[in-house]
Amino acid sequence: MAAAPDRRQIKTRAALHSAFRSLVLGQGYDALTVGAVADMANVGRSTFYEHYRTMDDLLSASIQGPFATLADLVDKPADGDALLNLLLHFRENQQVARVLLGWPTRPVLASTLAQLIADRLRASSLAAPLVPAEVVARQVAEMQLALVDAWIAGRPAMLPDAVARALVAGTDALMSALAGRVR
Repeated sequence: MAAAPDRRQIKTRAALHSAFRSLVLGQGYDALTVGAVADMANVGRSTFYEHYRTMDDLLSASIQGPFATLADLVDKPADGDALLNLLLHFRENQQVARVLLGWPTRPVLASTLAQLIADRLRASSLAAPLVPAEVVARQVAEMQLALVDAWIAGRPAMLPDAVARALVAGTDALMSALAGRVR
């Protein structure tokens, strides 16, 4: 069993995430460098590499917590409050969300969400899927991100409750069609 991170590790990761967020907003993802993130976080480049291999790994780690709520839709009854809170968080941070849901970070977001979903599918007792779990997970992740992206962009305008219900219904429909889930 791996030891829990100590306070210094938690503090360093928080500083890296904060620097990453600030720099993404100011420069865009393409212009980011490990050196710039490390400098802004007041850590050395080697310290960055002790925690993350690449900028994509930092991005993936920064979104796993929020994306767990979306991934949970495949194998748990929807927690309407958690889902609504997540959507409102995205809306409140729409400048960051718009940057991250665009190119070149969208594939990293989709892969991260798909991995979270695939992990849940492998741990669940669903019937044999029509296609491999990784394919089901990628389809569900892409659908969820497309809906969140459209909502954040306001194209068309949608109420948060309607988006939450659509995420649940869309996830259920894809899971039923591709993963053999019957509810």
